[in-house]
Amino acid sequence: MLDVTGRVGDQVTARLPEDADLHTTPGLCAVVNRIIDEGCRHLTLDASLLRHLDSTGVTALLAWCRRLATLGGTLTLTGLTGHPHAMLTRMGLHIAITITPDTTSGDTTSP
Repeated sequence: MLDVTGRVGDQVTARLPEDADLHTTPGLCAVVNRIIDEGCRHLTLDASLLRHLDSTGVTALLAWCRRLATLGGTLTLTGLTGHPHAMLTRMGLHIAITITPDTTSGDTTSP
């Protein structure tokens, strides 16, 4: 599940689980939507644990990005590596979502 690790004003930092897929995304959506409802406008998701991302996870990221943008906010993914990083970059989502790869892991996966 999503683990909120920090909150300052309208900025929230949370850690994504290993999987953002058909089984976990409904729970993730419930938590993120509540966080946004409570006033979050700048959401940073630590994706350093994320290993599996399917179309439902991508759809959720896009929905959160769109919702935050409508409210004048932003969505940032940090620590993204491997297949999830390559997939989101290939899809061009780095244009809408700030994606910061994990530079400490030695992962040099290129899109």
